[in-house]
Amino acid sequence: MLKLLEEGHYYQIQRSPGKSDDLDDHAVSYAGSLRPHYNPNMVLLRVRPIEAGGEIYEFRMEDILFAEELPSLSKPNGVAIEQTRIWVRRGSPAMRMQPMRVGEISSDS
Repeated sequence: MLKLLEEGHYYQIQRSPGKSDDLDDHAVSYAGSLRPHYNPNMVLLRVRPIEAGGEIYEFRMEDILFAEELPSLSKPNGVAIEQTRIWVRRGSPAMRMQPMRVGEISSDS
């Protein structure tokens, strides 16, 4: 599972026509690295993918109103990480997760 969240398995986005002027009124933007979900109607977005503990968001595909490519990031080992900004419908259900290692103490506990 941790390997899936690291380099390599990116989610492909399709280009859509330009962003509408009122998108800010209907959606909230999140930026990070898209990853495939076991459910084809969902997508995972890993924010701060360079950091070990970056959060992961789970969104329904039907709630993504717009997506745009951002400049890629590079890890020290030379691996490029694709970045995407997605605009998610306001009020839609989502899940926020954070990677951890079982048994390690976190700052939240």
